[in-house]
Amino acid sequence: MKVEDIKKIIGDKHLSKSRGQILLLDENIAKRIAYLIDNVKDNRILEIGPGLGIITGYLLDMGYKVAAVEIDKDFCKILRNRGIDVVNEDFLKLTIDSSMPNFVLGALPFSVSLRILLKLKDYRNHFYKWIVIIQKEVAERLTSKPNRKSYSSLSILFQILYEMNIAFDISPNSFFPKPEVTSTVIKAHLNKNPVIEVTKKFERFLQDIFRFRRKMLKNNLFDYNIKDISISLDRRAESLSIDEVVQIYKEVTM
Repeated sequence: MKVEDIKKIIGDKHLSKSRGQILLLDENIAKRIAYLIDNVKDNRILEIGPGLGIITGYLLDMGYKVAAVEIDKDFCKILRNRGIDVVNEDFLKLTIDSSMPNFVLGALPFSVSLRILLKLKDYRNHFYKWIVIIQKEVAERLTSKPNRKSYSSLSILFQILYEMNIAFDISPNSFFPKPEVTSTVIKAHLNKNPVIEVTKKFERFLQDIFRFRRKMLKNNLFDYNIKDISISLDRRAESLSIDEVVQIYKEVTM
């Protein structure tokens, strides 16, 4: 698909910057993303933000049943004219129920990508597999390792909950309008045997241990009982492995 093709389809419509609306142009990228999908329950996929349906078309050709959620009413009209099942709704406001597909695919708007990922996390027992296109920076935060600038509570949380793989990057030239950053396709499925049960209490602990990034543990965990911690309190959270974070959590809460 070329920029001229998109302009013919959308006419004089202006894509919303506030919504982070960008459209994938590259058919080869769309096909590569579609072919990343495997082991889909009942062949049903929930697609977030299909736009003009460049990936959707390949999914339908492969025999998948697609239920799409699209916030833009004009895009919904175009998709429905192609016979695509689409709900005109903001995924962040969408009520999740058990009838929805378990597999999620989406080119997430940059402005709300993290919020959408956190909602998928909150409903992880239903949405247990997903493939998303997000900013490379966010993908790096999700998959980062200790002693990197991108390593954070988010890295630990998602790596405990999911098995994640970065599939490939997408150049800004593959989108219209061209974004200022590179995008990344990331594939994830729920970890059946996490090293610890992730509760709200544990999530709060992760936020606390990273509350002042450059400070030592003894300064970040001031409201916990830290006298019996077996790991040096002079270390910073960014240097801790996931196993060490879990160990500290158990020592201060159990």
